[in-house]
Amino acid sequence: MDVAIIFHILFWLAGFMIFWTYFGYLIALKLIVSVRARKVNKEDITPPISIIITAYNEEMRIAKKLDNTLNINYPVDKTEIIVVSDGSTDKTDDIVKSYSDRGVKLLRIEGRNGKHYGQGQGIRFASNDIVILSDATTFLESRGIRNIVSNFADPEVGCVSSEDRMQSIGSSESGEGAYVRYEMKLRALESAVGSLVGVSGSFFAARKELTEGWIDNMSADFFMPLLTYKAKMRTVTEPDAVGYYEVVHEPGKEFTRKVRTVVHGLEVLFKFKELLNPFKYGLYSFKIFSHKLSRWLVPFYLFCVLAANIFLLSSHMVYWAALAGQILLYLLALTAFIVPRLNDITFFRIPFFFVMVNWSIVVSWYYFIIGKDFVVWEPTKR
Repeated sequence: MDVAIIFHILFWLAGFMIFWTYFGYLIALKLIVSVRARKVNKEDITPPISIIITAYNEEMRIAKKLDNTLNINYPVDKTEIIVVSDGSTDKTDDIVKSYSDRGVKLLRIEGRNGKHYGQGQGIRFASNDIVILSDATTFLESRGIRNIVSNFADPEVGCVSSEDRMQSIGSSESGEGAYVRYEMKLRALESAVGSLVGVSGSFFAARKELTEGWIDNMSADFFMPLLTYKAKMRTVTEPDAVGYYEVVHEPGKEFTRKVRTVVHGLEVLFKFKELLNPFKYGLYSFKIFSHKLSRWLVPFYLFCVLAANIFLLSSHMVYWAALAGQILLYLLALTAFIVPRLNDITFFRIPFFFVMVNWSIVVSWYYFIIGKDFVVWEPTKR
């Protein structure tokens, strides 16, 4: 085959995969939903629940979190609240103990073991069949838990995700905020099609029986939907269960968070790699590939487009235009990196966030390949 033909195929195929990842998959889900949408048979039920909150050195926020949790619209006699302290060295434990007369239980774990280990220990300690997992930095609306639990009236539902809402600190929204809104649209469509491939790690619920395969050192927001699917149950989203958390305009922190998230995701993906077999798992395999793996391959698609583009410059003016567009994208991102205040302008903020996210994915692949772990976490200072 002629070399030029190979580069033409590479350019357009990689370009299509970028389009597919960010737009095509969304369009495909909308088309599927228009033909067949699966509903959830929700009812206003109040089974006994266990709320598990993981915390490390959260003395500045844990009281606010507990007050928020205690004010939920749910029967007190059916609510168990457990705070798992991952070896906190500040006053977190003392503050939690001060709430013991209101039914809050402290489960202290010595040493640093990480959020997912703490969640697993909390689940094993929990008394009830429905477990709600929430971060110390995420705050809920009054009916949020009641709304998320209503989905368990449907016997086919095994895991339920909340909706993320980001409260931006500063003069404008970060790129992360726009990204979350896009994620929520995808999640709503995946839920309507059948089952999610990921949930909000900061606030979600599950049947305790499905957590028997809990993995202490991997991201539950990814592996729980997979365990639920393998148990032949659904993971759905509840738009009226909202978790609010703050966004700080610090690109370095967003970058580190992204790297940690993607490394955790790659670990789960490769552990459950058999689910990528479309001949056995059909539509669900298609969703995992499109939503997760293909997104984590975008930096490599971008490299292929750029490399092929340079080779093809002499073949048609369209390739000059394509190269100019790529150069502009990267220049805008670089300018926003050098002059951070430009991130207040959408024209700079979106390219910067796009490039930052994809560079974090490259770093994540490197860390994943060399086996670097991100088990423990540090709370973000506000």
